Amino acid sequence: MLHIPNICFGEARQAIRAKCQPRTEANAVRRFLSWAIPAGSVTPEDASITRIVLGKYESSLQESLNKLDDNLRILAGLPCIAVFGLDDAMLDRATALALAGIAPKPFDHAILAGILVAAERLWATGERALSFCEADTDLQPWGRYGDPKPELRHAYD
Repeated sequence: MLHIPNICFGEARQAIRAKCQPRTEANAVRRFLSWAIPAGSVTPEDASITRIVLGKYESSLQESLNKLDDNLRILAGLPCIAVFGLDDAMLDRATALALAGIAPKPFDHAILAGILVAAERLWATGERALSFCEADTDLQPWGRYGDPKPELRHAYD
């Protein structure tokens, strides 16, 4: 079972929309074509095909972005996923994390607090096979070069 604080969906929506903008990447290729054709690096025929592919790429990504909310709802509704809202104990822990300087962003305080309190509750009920998803670099108990972040390691432990 994967336990996910509900605010993770809002953060995911924001990150996906910010990072998956097809226009940005496609425009870089278009800028390349604008000088590569006159320079003779790319034939006009290849440039035409590239522009067609870029248009399809942009359309495909935009279509996926338009379905993002539906896909997040489907994900949240899977039987192997337990989405939970933050309660008072989690919000109190978020305050303690913020005051201790653990995790740099307010969303991270709330997410980490929700995960830690939920994990403590699962542990108290006898669950011992607990793992943490640490894909968010701000919440990893190690730094960019593998150096430990003792305060986060202690929180996870």
